[in-house]
Amino acid sequence: MKKYYVIILTLLLSTGLTSTGSATINSVGDPGRSWAQPDDAALGEHIQQFIDATPGEVPSFLMHGMNESVFTEDPTCKSLEDSRCIGAVMSYQAVLPRCVADSDINCTVDFGTITDAGVKTSAVFGRYFPDHAQNEFQGNPTKNLPSGVAGSLYSIPQAPHDGGDKYYLSVVLKGDVSAAGQATTSSIELRITPVAIETSGYLSKSNENRDAGWAKITDHNTGLVRWGIQGPGFSGDQYCVANSYKESACAQKYAFPADTRFYVTTRLGQVPGGWMHGRISSPDIQITTGANSSVLEFRGNPIAVPAVYKMYHYAEMPDALKQWYDVAKGGYKPSCANNLGYCAGGRSGPSTDPLNRNVIISPDPWAADGMAQLKLWLPYVNDKATALPSFWSVRTLSANEMNGASQCFKDTSKITGIVTTNSTQYSGGPPVFDKNEGTLSYQVGAPHYGTSGDVFKGSYDLVMRSEVARCVYGFSKAPIQATLSITSSDGSQQVATTVIGEKNGWLYLTAKNFQFSAPVITAKLTQEAPASSPSQSPSATSIKSITCQKGNIKKKVSGVNPKCPTGYKKVA
Repeated sequence: MKKYYVIILTLLLSTGLTSTGSATINSVGDPGRSWAQPDDAALGEHIQQFIDATPGEVPSFLMHGMNESVFTEDPTCKSLEDSRCIGAVMSYQAVLPRCVADSDINCTVDFGTITDAGVKTSAVFGRYFPDHAQNEFQGNPTKNLPSGVAGSLYSIPQAPHDGGDKYYLSVVLKGDVSAAGQATTSSIELRITPVAIETSGYLSKSNENRDAGWAKITDHNTGLVRWGIQGPGFSGDQYCVANSYKESACAQKYAFPADTRFYVTTRLGQVPGGWMHGRISSPDIQITTGANSSVLEFRGNPIAVPAVYKMYHYAEMPDALKQWYDVAKGGYKPSCANNLGYCAGGRSGPSTDPLNRNVIISPDPWAADGMAQLKLWLPYVNDKATALPSFWSVRTLSANEMNGASQCFKDTSKITGIVTTNSTQYSGGPPVFDKNEGTLSYQVGAPHYGTSGDVFKGSYDLVMRSEVARCVYGFSKAPIQATLSITSSDGSQQVATTVIGEKNGWLYLTAKNFQFSAPVITAKLTQEAPASSPSQSPSATSIKSITCQKGNIKKKVSGVNPKCPTGYKKVA
């Protein structure tokens, strides 16, 4: 029901043409104004989309659990002192405010650009957008509850993009509140987006009068009035990362400028632990722990992630695709096998008649069924990306994504590591450890070609605490060596640029310039007997590189004492 309900919120749509605008700056991915999802809202249409992030903002709310089955009453709270919520078990989702004083916690300290030499230039804070969040709430530092506000607009004159120099920043904490009012933090999500403020095509044409968040809404299919999450739909010609209904304004997404590295610094009462995923390249995590708070900083470069979008009128949909989708239930058969009823999203109510419904299938980027469906659909889009929007985002993995992961990755007392990639679909959770082979494997999937028809090149970064790697492998404290290999779906080995290093208690592995559609990236970690000073980890400058060859295939191997993989010979 969740997917179906969310789609109800976007029924009031209007047809529009996508406009990319002018583009003059060297950009990451497609230049200029971001591609917008088409407004394919007619009955009889089957839409398949593989998109990392859809338009719209993450709303703030503090919510109690009363009446959660029907939500006939407002489930949100203004603070821990709200009379309706005192003594209730609650959950929260908080877009963090900007830090004003050095003593402030659960807030954004700084944001801006950083050079390779570590020189920072701070962005200039402009305003919250909208001015106030729909369900804005007041936090309590003594209870570790953050305040929930709207996302922020900043200016970065040193990093102009085709829409100007404005950037939208959203730093989100999620967690729970006990009946005693004590809050715990379970996850964090950070997102930077270049934007320009435009008149909203959706808000100016609809009767919606609220920003994103919990509100009293009417179910357009049943007529039932209840409280639920709602937000602006989309007009078909905009990609709004946030909206302000009072201004009929849209923060329109633009491409990131190339060769620009960004950072976000936060001060938190509790740093969420576990494994993370990011849409950045060359990630770096800095954590400074104090007496009452910790400063957490993420650094990285934006990346372009291929989006794939295809619409068929059901009567014209190829039989080779139709056979994978349940006629009565609407959804992908392997995913719907245990579902007794309708299991598809869309811009209409459920129907067993494919000509009398609108279906949207949008797998999570990390879902196993998403990887399978992407392989199924790529031949019907000529193995080519529909769009190449660029992103900068980092987030904690959900509990569902961590199912089956090694316990070493699941330590929630600290951040254990992060994997980042520019692939459309990717393996859920951390890399999979094969004890027999001694390898960490990670599958990625994307179109072979970019939007201009050139071969799209892959990017993969694996950063994990050295102690986590030692936990997984049962290693001692001696230096770790590693090799990275890329295997195509046909079993052939690819040549890729790889960099491996260990410094400051973190292990860094990077693979660049490999090709898609569905390669597997494998890291093999080894360790020699401890040296005379096992407590000393090698610096990045002690890493050596050699070139290995097997037939016509060459690959670069890096490490403290690099060795060629089985079957390869050292040539340089």
